Amino acid sequence: MEKFEILKETEKVNKNVNEFIKAAENHLGKTLEPLKKNTVGLVGEKFVDKFVSSFKVTGSPIVINLDHNVSERHLDESEKIVKELETIVESTAGHVSGYKMNFQSLLTFLIAKRPNFVQEIKDRFKAKTNIEPVVWLDQKLGDIPNTNFQAADILYKLGFDAVHALPQIGPDCVGAVQLAAERNGMAGVVHVINMTHDGYKTAKEDYFKKELIDKLRGRALGNYIYPVKIGKEATNVKIRAIGTIEPANRPYELFDGYRRIYNDKIMIISIGIGTQGALPGSALYAGATCEGIGRFIFSGERGIDNAENIEKKADLCKQCALLALSAKYSNEPYPLREILDILKDFNPVISEKTKEDLDLIYHDRKK
Repeated sequence: MEKFEILKETEKVNKNVNEFIKAAENHLGKTLEPLKKNTVGLVGEKFVDKFVSSFKVTGSPIVINLDHNVSERHLDESEKIVKELETIVESTAGHVSGYKMNFQSLLTFLIAKRPNFVQEIKDRFKAKTNIEPVVWLDQKLGDIPNTNFQAADILYKLGFDAVHALPQIGPDCVGAVQLAAERNGMAGVVHVINMTHDGYKTAKEDYFKKELIDKLRGRALGNYIYPVKIGKEATNVKIRAIGTIEPANRPYELFDGYRRIYNDKIMIISIGIGTQGALPGSALYAGATCEGIGRFIFSGERGIDNAENIEKKADLCKQCALLALSAKYSNEPYPLREILDILKDFNPVISEKTKEDLDLIYHDRKK
């Protein structure tokens, strides 16, 4: 399939199509291909390969946070919820490059007796795009290396391309997940380092401080070795994440970490778009590799939105993301007014803090 074929087809009537394609080419050549080169032979290589392959077709730096689930509803509604999840996938295929599923959605599929759900998601996407998306699990595993290894091994066998883990708990905990990833076709481990919710700001003020966040960021790059004990055997593991979580609603923190530590050595997966105060492209402008967007795209007034609106919002979010990348690679300000105008029918929200951060990033880049 020709590079960015879907992007060219779906946007051919849009006046910005040439700008979109140029932004996608810049993101591929300046960010994704160096990242892919840096991960050859390392744990998570398959994850990056799949994301880059999907991006080459869709031109989309957006992934869907697939966090629609059966919680607060009766368990016997699981089949209905699964059908809604399938609607989300079918409506967004071609407008995104992957899916980040949360633990609640995983449980919903299993309650509905659908153990092959990960491959089914990939197949539904491929039927529309001729390429498989990357699909991974946003479930922060626990504290004991043995337990983490066993749980991660099962999750990779379910078909997930990566699993989230919390490096704050200890290097042996993320190292155990990494060992499971290596033994399952070089799948990936995503380190959840800097989160979006208000309570984590308090946690950083009271416990973690900037120095610890930086240490966790640095250790994700593969420069730290720790003995990980599984059963009676200990293995020296060079701790290495394929991706890290950074907040879209605090883009200057993301930018600062990208500039000083990450560069293009690791995927930066950013969340916090929608109700948490960021707009599509906020994180990409700051240096993120991709953005995860969930409820802003698929939620309606009651439950999920209709398929037509979901597809429309996914497409508009992709357009906004590519406009932000265009501004980033051209050293221009974040295109706030244009993005607000594109999303005007869907109540876009941006916090004052996010706006201030985006302005700071622009002025820092000009320097």
